[in-house]
Order: sequence, then structure tokens, then C-alpha cells
Amino acid sequence: MRKAVARCAESLRPTPAGGDGNTDPAGARLRRSLAGRSSILCAPGVFDTLSTLLAERAGFEAAFLSGSALAWSRLGRPDVGLLGGVELVDVLSHIAERCALPLLVDADSGFGNALQVARIVRMLEATGAAAIQIEDQLEVKPPDRLVARPLVPLPVMIGKLHAAQDARRFDETLISARTDAASSLGFDEALRRAEAYARAGADLLFVEGVTGADQHAMLVEALGHERPLICNVLAPDPGVLLQRQAAGYALALVPDLAPRAAAASIAHAFETLAHTGAATVAMSRAELDDAIGGPAFRARAADYAN
Repeated sequence: MRKAVARCAESLRPTPAGGDGNTDPAGARLRRSLAGRSSILCAPGVFDTLSTLLAERAGFEAAFLSGSALAWSRLGRPDVGLLGGVELVDVLSHIAERCALPLLVDADSGFGNALQVARIVRMLEATGAAAIQIEDQLEVKPPDRLVARPLVPLPVMIGKLHAAQDARRFDETLISARTDAASSLGFDEALRRAEAYARAGADLLFVEGVTGADQHAMLVEALGHERPLICNVLAPDPGVLLQRQAAGYALALVPDLAPRAAAASIAHAFETLAHTGAATVAMSRAELDDAIGGPAFRARAADYAN
């Protein structure tokens, strides 16, 4: 009955538009990128429109709108739950208006209970998310446990996943379930939760905190045939990506490369300017203009002027 109610008006729903007029649903494009791959799909973390454009330009087929990267770039603070859902939707709206790259959006723990999860899923999907990730961390953490990743009870997370599925307007939109149980409750509990999330209908599974080749192999053996599995790659190199690919992961997130690269480049340029009065950067103004589509934009403006 729950599914029937959630899908009752499907024939009346409009098709969402992607960046620059792409009417193919973002979720459908991400599903195609994941389907039948012989290699792992690498999705770099992005945090604004420019970083997403650069990911698109580099040839990536998907990207990850990282909650950590947004906390660092928007707030200049650690990722400890300070960013709100409306702020996340605002960032996504600017990206989706400009870029067609399918995005897996980090919605943290859904910004509240199951009803709030449903609302943020509707908002993110309407704004252009291809996939929406919900984690099983406690939404409001005690001040002395900000880094400890306390978890909600399993039934609470199952309710959130059901709410997320019912809230999405298009079956193509993927719901990703992340568990952080490995670091606090151990690998066995993380595996148990991931299995429950698969049974609850999650389209993608992300078990954070897996360590060692044995645990990776056990996870893929238990769940790899059920759902595409996501892994984090915090120190990317070809060897690590090949290992995760050989293990059977479908999607590798590189969440913090872009903000770290941007911060390092900006810090170096500013420090050089402050101490020497001059600074050089690797990208010229012309190259930046080309990256953001300046020539095509001006040509379009000229067409409208005639």
C-alpha cells in the first residue's frame, strides 16, 4: 500500500531538466553509468558550480556533492552538522542550473526524522540530484561526541529509508544508505546494518570505516550482488582504485580532493602576494574563461542582440 500511494500520480509528473537544458533525468544517467561497468566509477567531491564544471571538463561521469566540502567552503568550519538542508539545496540549485554532471548529494542524516528526510529528498530531487545519500548517524550530536559518530537505532534508519523512497518522484533517483557503524560498533554490526538497508530498498550501499583487504572482500561477498557498493578513497592513487575495483566496488568517492587542492592553491597565491607583492597561478584568465564557457556564452549573447 505504501508504494502504491507513493506512485499513484506517476503519469502526471513532469520530466526534470538537467543543466543547460538536458531533459534526461540525472538519476537515469547515473544508473546508466553504473550499469554493466567493467571498471569502477570514480566520482570526485565537488562543492560549488566551478568545481563541478571542472570535474565535467575532466571527463568524469559523476561527482559527489560532499557535506564536508560544503562545511569547509560555505562555513569555514569543520563538518560537525552545522550546515542546514536549505543551504545544501541552494548550492545544488546553482550547480544543476549550469552543469549536467549527475551528482550524488550528501544529505547527512536527512536533517531530522523520517518526515524531514522526505522533505529534503523531494527538495534535492526537484533541484537536480541524481542520487541522495542518507547516513545512520545521530542528527543532533552531544557536544562532547561531535567526532564520535553516534548512531540512530536501526529501525529509525529503516524508517528514514522508506520515507526517502516514498518521497522521490522518479524511480530513477537513487537512494544511497551509508552506515558508520564500523568505527563505533564494529564491522559485524556495520555489515548487519548494510544488509538491513538493502532489504529496506536502498539503491546504493556505503559502509564507511572498512579496513583491510579481508573486510573489503567480506563486504563485497555479502552485499556486492545485492546493490552497487560505494567506497571512500581519501588518498587516491591508481593502486588504491584498482584494489577497490578488483574487490568489486562499483563507485569510488574522492570527497575532499577539490577543497584541499583549492585551499592549497589559494593559500600559496595569497601568501606569495602578501610577502612579495606578486603571484603567479597555473591557470590564466583566458583558460578560466574557457573552462566556464565564456566564448560560447558571449556568442549566444551576440545572437540574441541581432
